[in-house]
Amino acid sequence: MQDKAIIEIGKLQLKEMGNKQPFEFFIQNMFPNKDNYDMIVMVFEVNNQEDQFICSFKEVDIQKVSEKNFEKYAYRKGSSRGGDITFTTKFGDVEKKLKTLVDNQFKSLIARFSESSHTGEFSLFNSVYHFLLIQQNYETVKNELIKIHSGLSKEQQQTSGLSILLIIEGEENFLADFKIIQETIYASGTDEKSEKYGIKSEGKNQQCSICSEQKPILHGFASPYKYATVDKPGMVSGFFKQTNNWQNYPICSECSLAFELGKNFISLNLSNYFYGKAYYAIPKTILSKDSENLERAVKKLQELYSNISQDGQKIKRHEEKFGEMVADENDYFNLNLLFYEENPTTKAIKIKLLLEEIVPSRFRKLFVDVPEKINQHSLYKDALTFTDKETKQRKKVDLAFSFGILKTFFEDDFYELIQKVFMLQPISEEALYSKFMQLIRANYNKMQSSDGYVENTHLTILKAHLTLRYFKELKLIDTKSNLIIMENKEEKTEQKSAFDLEKLKSFIKENEGFLDENHKVGVFSVGILVRLLLNIQNKNLGNTPFEKKLKGYNLNADLIKNIYLEALQKISQYQSFYAYSNLREFINEYFILNTHKINKLSNNELSFYFVAGLEFGSQFKNKEEK
Repeated sequence: MQDKAIIEIGKLQLKEMGNKQPFEFFIQNMFPNKDNYDMIVMVFEVNNQEDQFICSFKEVDIQKVSEKNFEKYAYRKGSSRGGDITFTTKFGDVEKKLKTLVDNQFKSLIARFSESSHTGEFSLFNSVYHFLLIQQNYETVKNELIKIHSGLSKEQQQTSGLSILLIIEGEENFLADFKIIQETIYASGTDEKSEKYGIKSEGKNQQCSICSEQKPILHGFASPYKYATVDKPGMVSGFFKQTNNWQNYPICSECSLAFELGKNFISLNLSNYFYGKAYYAIPKTILSKDSENLERAVKKLQELYSNISQDGQKIKRHEEKFGEMVADENDYFNLNLLFYEENPTTKAIKIKLLLEEIVPSRFRKLFVDVPEKINQHSLYKDALTFTDKETKQRKKVDLAFSFGILKTFFEDDFYELIQKVFMLQPISEEALYSKFMQLIRANYNKMQSSDGYVENTHLTILKAHLTLRYFKELKLIDTKSNLIIMENKEEKTEQKSAFDLEKLKSFIKENEGFLDENHKVGVFSVGILVRLLLNIQNKNLGNTPFEKKLKGYNLNADLIKNIYLEALQKISQYQSFYAYSNLREFINEYFILNTHKINKLSNNELSFYFVAGLEFGSQFKNKEEK
């Protein structure tokens, strides 16, 4: 975790919030990603009668909360058992919430308030507490809350808060207006950085691990991220003593405040999803103390995310849009991309992948330069069909590269794939062909059982073709150029064949990064021959019995050889021994004469090139053939 980078961002926030009081930094927005949510407010009137505060219940009000006013409710998350830090909490089960408020929060806070120097404020809240202890009063408040709760929509019930407002001598006082609440918030924000699991871990007059300065107090639990736990023996140094955890990660009070602000800012402004994977985008400058360029980078990233959320384009996903927009920047900063999973209950973060110091020029290469180079291929033109929502008409668009295409094949290993691509690490070709064939076979089996939506195999092959070209352009897999297309001089004088061999040769030359070795061309050509046979069977029989011999695309070298011989025999039965003679001669050159090399191909790679030939085969028939 790049804690120092996060703290530098937090320092920028401190600079912008120069007039804030210290306690305000520790107030949390209950629903940070939702603006104008509801706060259900219990309104009590407190009047001084003969030096004694008398409390009465006025009403339950519904107020709107936003980024501009959330601080006045003084919310800070506490524990699931004891309740939150102040009287502001998330709304929900009325019985449970009100009981927790009275029995836990009020009780513990009143005990704490009794030691406070703010005796007048203590008396105010004590009067509210004793008012609620009276059963009749308690039931009145509860019934009003139930009435309000039942009138809310389901979404409102799940995204609403519960708080208290005191009207004193006709003047409204929110929780954040009271000194005693301010001290409670501040104490929670600082004390909990040294206290956890009922243990206090705090160093004195030692060096902070972040700023490297000697500070009077070092906290042992100051990190706002729960990616390191010390709740079990063996997870902390110092002979398993949790009190010594500050020695593992000593953080001073100033750095801990900046840490929390940086974490909150990144969570709100610099977090998103990359094809379903949550991540933080943490900017760093080339020089660690370059606050001017860091501020520039942060504002630019905020602007990018804001533009993405407002962009009306529906075809291009925001992941690609973000990559392209970062690519437009100069290399005055870099990004750490932290992919994580968060436990919904404990909020503990499990880091899945950390990509460090990715400069904008790398984004330019991955999201702009290479895609622009490979997307122009004629095979991808009008490859995708969709229904226009407005006109309800079927339209075609070109297939274009995106990381979503890569995820098609690497759904289960997407983190590993992201790392290899962003860090330009080599990718195993065998693993690649294994992924291609895994999906192709799965779709083939679905087609046989008619089990839900199945992507067209031809489209899957095109996506694999695009993936191979992307990886080869990035030099993540070898680019071989030893392919030689043999010319048959006699063929040019022959009468036009039912098979357009010149078109096949042109295709191979245009895709020499895809069909980069003679024996791959041979296997591909056998797939073409089988496609021609299946077309003949479908035309004559109305079905394709030969397809059973393809073993669900689980092929090896011996099976391919047998398939080739049996396909020749079947074609001879339907047409003649001389049918597709030019293709057969071509296969002799590239398949038969290279069987020793074909045996070296993995079963997945061999199966892939066969299926690719099967899918592209029909386009090489002579147009005059009927």
